[in-house]
Amino acid sequence: MSARFTMLSCMHDNLIREYEKYLTAKELWEVLKVAYGSTSATRLGALTFRFNQYVLDPKHSMIQHLDVMKDMIRELQNAGCELSDKQQDLVVLRSLPEQTRGHVELVLMHNEHINTFDSVASHLKLGADCRESERAQ
Repeated sequence: MSARFTMLSCMHDNLIREYEKYLTAKELWEVLKVAYGSTSATRLGALTFRFNQYVLDPKHSMIQHLDVMKDMIRELQNAGCELSDKQQDLVVLRSLPEQTRGHVELVLMHNEHINTFDSVASHLKLGADCRESERAQ
């Protein structure tokens, strides 16, 4: 079974008639990408707004919170919006509770190696793990 056939078989009948004229999967994919693959300005704005307004949900752990933020960053990147490390760090800071935010600001100011979302997330996850193990004892 070819990739083209698989793609066509996933479509409704009215779409099959429209797209069966493309003879290769590559041709079909390119046409579908143009027709359906673009991100609208509205969608991009909604993703950006959601990312900028996101705050730690009290029901979530720090690890869950950072995983959600990482997914939002990935969604924005897939939509063509590249965020600088500084932008990502600022949004992460804003999303944290006051008692955590002050500590993270100090770490960011005094440690030049913690300057990307991944490094900030690793630092926060490590801190969360330490607090969890202290509570367990």
